[in-house]
Amino acid sequence: MSNYPPLSKGDEIRIIAPSQSYRSNQKDQYRRAQERLERLGYKVSFGTNVASVLNFGTATPKQRASDFNNAFANKNVKAVMAIDGGWSANEILPLIDWQIVRSNPKPLTGFSDITVLLNAMYAKTGNVAYLGPNFGTLGHMQSWQYTLGNYDAVLQQKLPIDLSSSKQWGAKKSDHFKTKAWKALTEGEAEATLLGGNLGTFYLLQGTEYQPQFDEPFIFVLEDDDEAGKYTAREVSRRFESLLQLPNFRRNLRGLIIGRFQPDSKVSDRDIATIVASKELGNIPIISGIDFGHTLPMITLPIGGIIKLRTKPKASITIL
Repeated sequence: MSNYPPLSKGDEIRIIAPSQSYRSNQKDQYRRAQERLERLGYKVSFGTNVASVLNFGTATPKQRASDFNNAFANKNVKAVMAIDGGWSANEILPLIDWQIVRSNPKPLTGFSDITVLLNAMYAKTGNVAYLGPNFGTLGHMQSWQYTLGNYDAVLQQKLPIDLSSSKQWGAKKSDHFKTKAWKALTEGEAEATLLGGNLGTFYLLQGTEYQPQFDEPFIFVLEDDDEAGKYTAREVSRRFESLLQLPNFRRNLRGLIIGRFQPDSKVSDRDIATIVASKELGNIPIISGIDFGHTLPMITLPIGGIIKLRTKPKASITIL
């Protein structure tokens, strides 16, 4: 699944801020996240510039890239995690020393805006990265044991990992919805490399050297936030269509995993089914309502890693 050894107790996880910097109004959340990782036996450290701010809540691109490069160059650091998502992670792509990253493989984890870094890492180095919680996510109270347990299983490479759905989920502190079973929209089975993440962010990689090539079979995972409100479903449809028109994307797409949408996005099960039907994707397995995206809790998935997707006897995902 990856080219780095399993983490052990005492190993160091470096927290960096490639997008949004440390937010003082979330210090209790960060404290809980650190405590939870330390209770698992890990050591938590922070990049030099995690609290620096230039504009839009981020440090300068050079500061953020410096923390990124230093985390991968440091032999004591065994895993890297984004403190939060945001808007500007793609600014540091040209400033990353990809040779350092290639020569020092270690898991990078995050979601939302961090999607560009996860997929760029695979495109530039072949290393596996992880679509999973940001550091701040681990400090939330909503079914946090599920999120932390999935993340820890990946760090320790307890393979194969048969993922299972949560018991309940939410998008806000007061939300407590019972989780529906993962839904198979079309039937089938596929085993291939996983690509994707937040759709609006992955979209930013088009036409750049940091976008993965689609010249081999792959499974695509997608979710999107509720920034577009009631127009979210339309944005998902047209952004996904733009990917389908890229060279080899449609030809080599072997499966599709769709995350759970926030209630404020107004995306219904019917919307998702209609979008999928309109794309005429052929005989590939497609499942929706998966525990990842901008809701809690969430699983951790390997970008650039191999997964198996099945729809019978029920919708399931296995990290191989």
